[in-house]
Amino acid sequence: MDTKTILTIIHLFGAVLGAGGAFVSDFMFLKSVKDQNISDTEIGFLQLGGKVVWAGLFILVASGAGLYLLDMDRYLASSKFLAKTTIVGVIIANGIIVHTIHIPQIIKDKYVKKRLVLLVSGAISSVSWSSALVLGALRHVPYSYIHIMSVYAGFLCIAILITMFYKEKLIPSRRA
Repeated sequence: MDTKTILTIIHLFGAVLGAGGAFVSDFMFLKSVKDQNISDTEIGFLQLGGKVVWAGLFILVASGAGLYLLDMDRYLASSKFLAKTTIVGVIIANGIIVHTIHIPQIIKDKYVKKRLVLLVSGAISSVSWSSALVLGALRHVPYSYIHIMSVYAGFLCIAILITMFYKEKLIPSRRA
């Protein structure tokens, strides 16, 4: 096997680990906060899920950097690569906010105060991971960076609006 194939396999593993961890963590979070009270066990599972996502992201970014270094000119000319890189940046920024601001507050208070902010972060995570996976799976994307990012932004807006509309169903404001 050549270096590109090895890095691609590692990259796919990182994507699967990161996206899988993110989706499972999002569902665990929604299940955990239904009663607005989060147990120590639930917090432990959420923290474990976060570690899996960060491990996947680290593998994804490191292998992506390796792939980039193998053919920088081709990647810099690729709207797909630039869009995926931007979306992974959004995933990282969203993750930093969730894990440095929101999760510590949940651990401290044992309940959810900022449900809408957390739900919006979940929507951003789901759309971003899905978008990165779809772009990664496509062999060729015949659209410009602006076009790809506009579609991504549209999906983000739709997901955020749906989240806002269903926030009471997802995380009830009153304790059961």
